[in-house]
Order: sequence, then structure tokens, then C-alpha cells
Amino acid sequence: MQNVQFKAGDVILSEGEEGNSAFLITAGSVEVIIGEGKKAKTVATLGEGAIFGEMSLLEPGPRSATIKAVTDTECTVTSYDDFMASIQDNPEQAIKFMKTLVLRLRQMNEVMGKMDPQRRRMRDMFKDWQKSNEAAELAESERWAKLSPEEREIELSYLGAFRYGIF
Repeated sequence: MQNVQFKAGDVILSEGEEGNSAFLITAGSVEVIIGEGKKAKTVATLGEGAIFGEMSLLEPGPRSATIKAVTDTECTVTSYDDFMASIQDNPEQAIKFMKTLVLRLRQMNEVMGKMDPQRRRMRDMFKDWQKSNEAAELAESERWAKLSPEEREIELSYLGAFRYGIF
């Protein structure tokens, strides 16, 4: 763990960038921003004692929001590797981070529950489409893997003929 300082206005994390650390605010405050440009929306302001970036401690990956310092801010940063090692040495810390994750999940469920049902249905349809597309891609990949080299060559020649309008 290390302590880092940010000036008011500094962007601490950017939505979409890869992350593998979480931040505990020891002084100051930050705003949580979703979206970019004209679509950017501040969804929360966090102060001393709050944690952000916590999802990266369990599963490193793209950041889900931009975090910007509202005031001069000091944070203690914990990396994924440090966190995984500390779970055995300090299980209380792990529990605190997990409680934060559960709280954020409950907050998101509450927000989703208040959304316009029409828009929520559209999102569900999109998610269902994504799942079915992934399942179709997997099935096709498995089918392709079972083909002999000759069968693959025939399929590729059919695809080429179809592409160029021969069929």
C-alpha cells in the first residue's frame, strides 16, 4: 500500500482504462463520473473513508467510471496483488472491501428498480441478444473445431463463392 496525493481537478481514474488497484480516501473528496463529453454525468461524490476502484481488487479489468478530485485529496492505494496477499494476514480488511461491493450492488439494484420499465426492458433485450450471440459464436467455434481439414477447405470455398456472388 502507498499514499498518493491529488490536486483538486486531477483525474485519478478514467472510465475504460485497465485497473488493478483500489483507493481509500484518507482526506478530501472525489466525484464519480459515468460517460464522456456531453453524456458525462456525476453520479456520486465520495469523501474521507470511502473506497473507489474496489472491483479491481477482486477482478482486475476496465474501470467503470472516471474519478476526479473535487478538493485536494489523499488516498491509500492497494493493488490487486497486495490485497490478495493481505486477505490471509488481515481478513477484516477484505471484509470491509466486500461490504463496500455489496453496498454498491444494492445501490445499483435500487437505481435499476427506479428506471423507466420500458428502458429496462430494452436493456434486458440487448443483454439477451448478447448472450445468444455469444452462445452462437461458441457453438460455431465448437462445430468448426470438429471439422476435418478437408471439410474446412470446402466450407471456406463455399463462403468465398457466396461472398463473390457465384451462388
